[in-house]
This record gives sequence, C-alpha cells and structure tokens, in this order.
Amino acid sequence: MYMRVSTKLWLAFVGTIALCVLALYLLLHNSLRQGFLDYTSKQSVQRLEILRSALSNVYREEGSFDALEANPSRWLNLKEIIFAESDSLFDGLPPAQRVGENAPRAYYREFVSSISLHDADKKLLLGVNKPNQTLDWIPVTNANHLVGFIGFVKPTVVSRQQDQNFIQHQFKIFSIISLFVLVIATIVATLLARRISQPLTTLAQKAHALASGDYSQTIPVTSQDEIGQLCNSFNQLSEALAANQQSRALWVADISHEMRTPLSVLKVQIEAMQDGIRPASYENLALLYEKILGLSNLIDDLFELSLSDVGALSYNKKTISFAPLVKTCLKHFQVKAQAADLTLKDNIDVTQDYSIVADSDRLQQLFSNLLENSIRYTDAGGEIQVDISTSDTKVFITIDDSAPGVAPEQYDKIFERLFRLENSRSRATGGAGLGLAICRNIVNAHQGKITAGTSVLGGLQICIELPKAQQ
Repeated sequence: MYMRVSTKLWLAFVGTIALCVLALYLLLHNSLRQGFLDYTSKQSVQRLEILRSALSNVYREEGSFDALEANPSRWLNLKEIIFAESDSLFDGLPPAQRVGENAPRAYYREFVSSISLHDADKKLLLGVNKPNQTLDWIPVTNANHLVGFIGFVKPTVVSRQQDQNFIQHQFKIFSIISLFVLVIATIVATLLARRISQPLTTLAQKAHALASGDYSQTIPVTSQDEIGQLCNSFNQLSEALAANQQSRALWVADISHEMRTPLSVLKVQIEAMQDGIRPASYENLALLYEKILGLSNLIDDLFELSLSDVGALSYNKKTISFAPLVKTCLKHFQVKAQAADLTLKDNIDVTQDYSIVADSDRLQQLFSNLLENSIRYTDAGGEIQVDISTSDTKVFITIDDSAPGVAPEQYDKIFERLFRLENSRSRATGGAGLGLAICRNIVNAHQGKITAGTSVLGGLQICIELPKAQQ
C-alpha cells in the first residue's frame, strides 16, 4: 500500500503521543484510585482506636472479656455506639447508590461487621470470621499487657460520597487535559510532518527532473541538518552533471575541430594534385605527411588521455633516483631547445638523494610533455630553467621559462583538456591542448600534485610535488 512520507510521519507522531497519553491516563487512574482508597481506609480504621480504648476499659474493670463474650449484645451495642455516626457519611447519596451489593454503605457495613474480638492467642471471642478473608490486627492491652486483638478486613472501596466526588472530578479534569494535549499534539505533528516531508517531496520531484536530463534543477537549502546536507549534495550533483554535460559537448566540438582542420588541408591538397593544379612534389608530399603526423599525434594523445582517465594506463612503479632521470630528459631536449634559440639549463645535483616510487617511463613522458610545452611556447632568445628540491616527505621539481607568461586566472585552466590560451601561446604554435591534461593525470597517479604559477624568468612556472620514497 502506497503511503506518503508525511502520512507515515504523522501516524508515527500521533500514534506515539496517543499511546503515551493513554498509558499516562491509565497509570494516573489506578494510582489515584488506589492512593485515595488507602487514605480513606486509614480514616475508617482510625475509628478502631476508639473501640480498642473501650475494650481496654472493659478488661480493666471486669478483669477479662468473659462477661462481654457471654453477652454478645454488649459487643454489638459497643460497635453501634462507635460507628453509629458513620451513617452520616452516606447522607446525600442518590437513591440508586443507596441499594445494591456494591453500594458504598454496604461496603462500609461489611467493614463494620468484619470487626471481631480475639484473645491474646487470636482465638475468636466475638464477631464472625468469613472464610477467604485476610484479617488485619490491632492489639488490645491493659497495663502494658497484651489481652487480646481486634480483627478487621480493610475496606476496598471509597465509601464517602465526598471522596468519590473528588476522585470523579479529578478523573474528569485529567480526561479533559488529555484530550487537549492530544489535540495540540496532533496539530503540532501535522505541521512537523509537513515541514520534514516537504523538502523530501521537493527533492523527489527535482530528482525525477534530473533523471530526465534537466540538470538546471536546484533545491533551496533551508537547514543545516541531514535534510539540508542532502539538498546541498543534490545541488552539487546537479551542478556537476551540468558541467560534465557542457564539458562533453565542448570536448566533442573541440575534437571535431582539431581533426577537421588537417583533414580539410589534406583534402584540398590531394584534390589539387589530382586536378594537376599542384604537382606531387617532395615539398607538397612533405606537407601532407606533416598533417598526417599531426593527426596521428592527436589520436595518440587522445588515446593516452582516455586510458589515464579510466585508470587503464599501466604503471610499473619502483624506487628510482629522480635526478638522473630528469638530467637524461634535459639532454634529449638540448638540441631541440638550441634549434628554437632557447637556453635550457638546470641546477640539479645528481649526488643528492631524490628517491621516489614511480614509473620511470611515465615520468619521462611527463617531463617530455612539460619540456616540449615550454620550448613550444617560449619566445626565441628565452631561457628554460629546471630545478629539483626536497623536503622531509616530498620532492619538488620546477620548470621555469621566460616570456610570454600566463594570466593568473588561467593557471588552473591550462591543465584542462583542449584548453589553449588566446594570446601568443595559441594554436599557431602547434599542439592540441592535451599535453598538460595528460601530465596532470600522470602526477595524480603518483599521488602528487602539479600547479602553475608565475616564473621569475617572466614566463610560466610548473611545479610538481611527488611523495618521497620511504627509507
């Protein structure tokens, strides 16, 4: 059976409160009745003190209860004198309560009739003992000597009409208070259930729209509790899905653009050769080969990036010395830097311990991409500086180059795939904008961190942090 969350909460609140009120009513009902019965019973029993004093006087004057036992009418008269005024307790009772087995007067007379006189050994002298009755005892003494007992059965009902009226009034007041509390609790439960369930209802509606592809859905966060945190997480999820959708659309557009440009050149060049407009000379074929090589590099970069994105890029990590690896990469790029009229130098001390746990092939790929990027985007006549430093737990490598630089607001964006600057570091210098994205994935795979900043040489500084190998 389908039931809304608000209905479940309302039933839970109201049901719990109703049970509590009912249990409290029953407990108070029994407690009040029993407590008041004990109180009134004590009042009735107090009259037995008068009877005990009278019996003590009889024993003191006659020396025993034999004469009293021989004349039961004296015993009845004695009880009648002591309890005669008790009839006044029932004045004013409705006629219906004056008769019947359970009437208060009948219970009180039963109490009076249960009073009996016993000797010191609790042997019955006067009165009647009914079977299955539990007697209470009051000792009768003469000159501090036990001479007998008064036996009686405690009253089990509230006999006085005033006391009954008081109890009934208390029950009536408590019933009204219980109903009032139940009504107030029901109203509060309704408002509370609605307040709790409303964000959940909104969340369900928004989630349905989100599942349908509408990533613009957001929920106002009105509290700091678990529901507020859930709404906040939903908003973050919606923003992430919207960003991913936009990024995916841009990614497809950029990739299409990157592949369409060289393909268009190839198409035009081949058509020109087929029409005899351009000869199939070595220079023209070299141009076609260059475009094909660019497409091949782009596809290789996309493949590498896709592997690193899904974690499928293999890493064979082991403890290696970091400085010789970097020195080897620098040596490989010296010729290319000189060809670009750049000075590539370093201050790396190969005798220092820069041991890290890494895949040497992936680190060579990392530094090759970074050096290729610096050589490509640094103006001729400039300088590229590579340094390594260390701390207790990390190894730092920095690659500084000279002008042109990068605006600070674009430091994080340069690690995004297919991102290229609009200034001199543009498509005209080559590259598809995937190199730094691959670098970031390789560094992340080594539990490191890569950041960009302003170089003291006037260009860009790339800083890499890698965990130092444990000794």
